[in-house]
Amino acid sequence: MHVVTLKHLNVAATKYPDAAKEIAAWHLIVKESRWTDFIDVQKTFPDADAVDGYVVFNIRHNRYRLVTVIHYARDRQGVQTMGHVYIRSFLTHKQYDSKANWDKEFGK
Repeated sequence: MHVVTLKHLNVAATKYPDAAKEIAAWHLIVKESRWTDFIDVQKTFPDADAVDGYVVFNIRHNRYRLVTVIHYARDRQGVQTMGHVYIRSFLTHKQYDSKANWDKEFGK
């Protein structure tokens, strides 16, 4: 999967240094994955949640939430596309409780 954009993950790792290692580990796993649906995501990350078109990942034992939109890999003329994971926001558990924060400009 292609992660769009790595800059957002770097900002989150800088802003929340206690989560930096888990953010890096998440990215390493995701970039080697080729998910075709949410079931594939849950095979890799059993605690991921699908909520209103978003896929939400728990980071640091639920201390943080990584909110994404995934365009899954598809088969096009016998070739599987890469798929994309769009980073929408990286939130504390408290920030996540307000859905208004999910799509705010990243890092603000």
